[in-house]
Amino acid sequence: MVLTDLKEPKLRKDALLMTGASFVLSRIMVGNFLFTIPLMVLHTRFTNKREALAPVGVLALLILATELYKARGALGSVEGKLLFLISLFIPTVLLVASAVWIALEGHPTSHRYLASSLFGVVASVVMVIWFSHPSPALLRVDELFYETFANLFGQGSTSGFSEAAMKNLYRVAVMSTGAMLAPMCMVLVGFSSFMALSWTKREAGDFATTVSRWKVSEQLLWPFLGAWTVVLLLMVTKASYLPRALSLQVALSIAVLYAVQGVAIIVHFLLKRGKVVRISKLVTYLFLLAFVVPGLNVLVIFALPLLGVTESWFTYRRYE
Repeated sequence: MVLTDLKEPKLRKDALLMTGASFVLSRIMVGNFLFTIPLMVLHTRFTNKREALAPVGVLALLILATELYKARGALGSVEGKLLFLISLFIPTVLLVASAVWIALEGHPTSHRYLASSLFGVVASVVMVIWFSHPSPALLRVDELFYETFANLFGQGSTSGFSEAAMKNLYRVAVMSTGAMLAPMCMVLVGFSSFMALSWTKREAGDFATTVSRWKVSEQLLWPFLGAWTVVLLLMVTKASYLPRALSLQVALSIAVLYAVQGVAIIVHFLLKRGKVVRISKLVTYLFLLAFVVPGLNVLVIFALPLLGVTESWFTYRRYE
């Protein structure tokens, strides 16, 4: 490959700085979900797509090397290798998503988002199926996770939880995470993509208007209703965990797309009232409400998809 963009000293310097910033973010607990945003912003300055992907490759190697160094004492056991692979799950999903997002520059935003989310969805389904048929090594890893969970919630101190109650709470948390893993990946990929897009379009005065017109295909309504019907039937018939978890992953993944439409409807109403809408701030507030604030997170998680899907029957957005 002949270098073109990276021959420019300023762009090469900025690429190194952005890659370094992304790596630092990946080492921070909260930043672990945001670390690809700088590179997704940086790529718009490249004219060569292959070179735009180079910082993503460098960052992936840095993260892999760091994780290998951290896990060097545990890789001799099967459990250590499993923990190492699990620790790379979210970083790998976000790195692949950012690479796909960059590679599909110029395509419709909805296509870029769906393609970027695909790996995370497939990997989540594989993960749930894998964990539903545990090997002895996976069971030992599960025990390690339980011990960490019990220590975090103060088992045996003032928490008031008996060991049986703590184990039940842990099992519910694990099963819930498995059922929501795919939509969770979609939300993380969507948030990173949205924030990067908001930054690159910050000078465009019509970006909020563009967002307000985002709409999912009307043909998605039947898969949405069908998926939730399957979920309800499996719950009523008390099916085993795996089919319930997989059906929930499908239903919630489609709900994420309707949640994006719900955000677009909110932006439309704000613009109609003459409000100045900063997309990045609005999405950040909704993200924090959904993942951080107890009580209100349930409202956001259910209200946004409901707002989006009911537009199939009610015309919320009218354009002059």
